[in-house]
Amino acid sequence: FHEDGLADTADGFGGGVTRDRKLAIMKDSRIGSFGGAALGLSLVLRVAALAALAERLEPGAAAAAAILAAILSRTAALLLLVLLPPARVEGSSYAVGRLTPRAFVPGGVWAVALTLAIGLPFGLPLSGLLLAIALPAAATLLLARLSARMIGGQTGDVAGAAQQAGEVAALLGLLTAVQP
Repeated sequence: FHEDGLADTADGFGGGVTRDRKLAIMKDSRIGSFGGAALGLSLVLRVAALAALAERLEPGAAAAAAILAAILSRTAALLLLVLLPPARVEGSSYAVGRLTPRAFVPGGVWAVALTLAIGLPFGLPLSGLLLAIALPAAATLLLARLSARMIGGQTGDVAGAAQQAGEVAALLGLLTAVQP
């Protein structure tokens, strides 16, 4: 689901000239060259980061890192829904409605608390955990800015792209703090 959103976002933002054309490309079920490249890059980065973490960490800590990246990346996708209104008046993103900061904060706090509560006992370095929290948020902020400029808001596809970018960012954040 999230991979499809990443591919559709990359195709729409990379292939469309106008806002309407970008949105039309994003609705198309076919994958284009921008989407294929984005999927390939995302997969390579995630596999490489997970392999490096598995090599450098005990098995339980490596599993914890993968779980934490999943938690933080999905939180990043929700952050996008707080930052931007829906780009169109139909579709799943519009149907869900705009997430308010008040509704987002408890989930965000839980994501951070779980990250620390799971990561620290498994020996994940605090600096890596803090990067794993901050980098997905930063990636989402950048994607939100790009999406606002490209299509004037967000769609479910852009939220999927935020999840994928957030997962890569969280894994790389953890990896930078784990010694080889």
